[in-house]
Amino acid sequence: MQQENERMKLEDGRTLSYAIYGSPVPQKTVFYLHGFQSSRYEGKLWHSVCAKHHVRLIAPDRPGNGRSSFQTNRRILDWPTDLLALAEHLKVHQFYMLGVSGGAPYALACVKEMTKERLLGVSIASGLYPVQLGTAGMVLPTRLVLWVAPWMTGLTTVLFGSIMGKASRTEDGKVFEDMLAKEVDNRHAGDRDAIKDPVHWPTCVAMARESFHQGSEGASWEARLNGSEWGFELGQLYVGDNGVPLTLWHGTEDSNCPVAMAQRARDLMPGSVLYLKEGDAHVSFIFRDADDILEDLVGEAEPEEYKMVGAVAA
Repeated sequence: MQQENERMKLEDGRTLSYAIYGSPVPQKTVFYLHGFQSSRYEGKLWHSVCAKHHVRLIAPDRPGNGRSSFQTNRRILDWPTDLLALAEHLKVHQFYMLGVSGGAPYALACVKEMTKERLLGVSIASGLYPVQLGTAGMVLPTRLVLWVAPWMTGLTTVLFGSIMGKASRTEDGKVFEDMLAKEVDNRHAGDRDAIKDPVHWPTCVAMARESFHQGSEGASWEARLNGSEWGFELGQLYVGDNGVPLTLWHGTEDSNCPVAMAQRARDLMPGSVLYLKEGDAHVSFIFRDADDILEDLVGEAEPEEYKMVGAVAA
C-alpha cells in the first residue's frame, strides 16, 4: 500500500497531510515521525519492511513541512493533538510510534500526552534530544542552527530559503539533487554510502525537497523548537513497566545527534531501553537494521535495559 498525498482538515481549519505505506492488510499501525528538514515521503524507506511485518505505516507532515499547513506559534506539545485527530480520522484506536532524528521530540511529546492504552510502544532511532543535555560532538552547522533559530527565527527562514528552499523550487530538479549530494558527501562514510545507495537515494531526495514545498518557515520553526526548551522534562515521562514501552537506537559515531545525548536521555527516563550501534553514525544502521527495529517495536520480545550491538553487514 502506498498512498502518498492524503489530507485531512483539522478542527482549526489547518490541513494535515500524510502518506500511508506498508501492508494492504495490516495487523498493526505505526505512526512515523519524520526527521528535520524532511517530510512524509521519508516513510517510504520503511515500506517494504512494514509490508513484511503486516504493518501499516502512517507518515504525517508536521505543520509547515510538506503539504501540512503552517501553525503560528506552535509548540512541540501541540503535536499530540494533531496526531490523535489523524488517528480518529483513520479510525485507529491503538498504535505504535516510530520517530527518527528530528522526529524524536514529537514522539516523546506523545509519550507525555497519550495514555498507554492507546500508545502501545515507541521507538526512536538516532533521536535528537534536548540541547541542554550537551551538544559536544555535534557537527558545527547543526549546532549553529539550533543556537541561532530560537533567537533569530526570521534569519533562519531567510538562510534556509536562500539555499535549500530556492534550489528545491527550481524547474531543473538536478539543482537540488546536486546540492544535497554535496552535503551528503561530507558525512560519515557509512551514512554517505547508505543514503546514496540507488535503492534509497530517490526517496532521500524527494523527502528533503518536499520539506520546502511551502517555503522555509516550517523548517526554521522546527529548528527554533528543537533548540529551545521543549515544554516538558524527560524525567516527567512514564515509560517501561510503569508506562509506554520506549526503545532508543543510536549509533556510537553519530555527529548529527551525538551519542552522549542519547545516553543522558536514557538515564533521565528509567525504564527506557538504549541499543547502541557500535561504529555506526546517524542513518547507516537504520537502513540496515530496519527489520530489527520494527520487529522490536511491534513484537513481544523483552530487550535488555542496555545493550551494545555490533555493526553486522547486511
